[in-house]
Amino acid sequence: MCCKVSGGRSLKVPVKLCAFACVLACSTLTNNLVTLCLPTLLSLLCVATQGRLRLALSFAAAYAVLALLLCLIRFHGLHMIVFSEFHVLLLWNMSPAIVAGWDLVTTPPGDLSSFLSRLRAPVPLILGVLVAFRFFPTMAAELSSIVRSMRNRSLTAPARMIVHPAASGEYVIVPLMLRCLQIADQLTVSAVARGAERNGVRSSYYGRPYEARDWIWLAVWIAGTVAFLLVAGTKP
Repeated sequence: MCCKVSGGRSLKVPVKLCAFACVLACSTLTNNLVTLCLPTLLSLLCVATQGRLRLALSFAAAYAVLALLLCLIRFHGLHMIVFSEFHVLLLWNMSPAIVAGWDLVTTPPGDLSSFLSRLRAPVPLILGVLVAFRFFPTMAAELSSIVRSMRNRSLTAPARMIVHPAASGEYVIVPLMLRCLQIADQLTVSAVARGAERNGVRSSYYGRPYEARDWIWLAVWIAGTVAFLLVAGTKP
């Protein structure tokens, strides 16, 4: 499965929730485009320190392209029909939340289950969160498998897709919808088989205590957000 995270190196869920809340505050409370890159860079560093260097580099490359486009639009008068300045600014403002949110979404399901169980969350909520967080990465892997299968059958040729767009879309959408239904059932059964519906507090392999790096990152995010808002200012 893609986006697999090692539970031993992943930060605790409350730290990731704090990081997501901090980047949302930075993105929504300020309109300074230059300083807004700071929470994005901090999010990338946070992801990289969890042993996910490839993911951090991928986000960094996309962010660099976004910065180049923004520079060309603002200082060199670049005009694009499909990808306008509005879309570039939207992605620029959302970049911190995208990185921090992706780090939260790809948290090991066992870590999420352990966190929600300690909060005495209702069992249906825990089960729903587990299925949702496992569903989207699995669906992305299935979509990639469908595309590879179409490529092996020569169904992805540009000429064919232009001449028969409806048939090409059908080859993707129909098997993907069927697999989505099967995956949802399989993930639900898997969660129930692992005791997700058991009442009371359940033990977990992910129930590790807070480590020094968890407290360090928690302090960094809180102090960094306060300093950022004081320096960059808030929207009038």
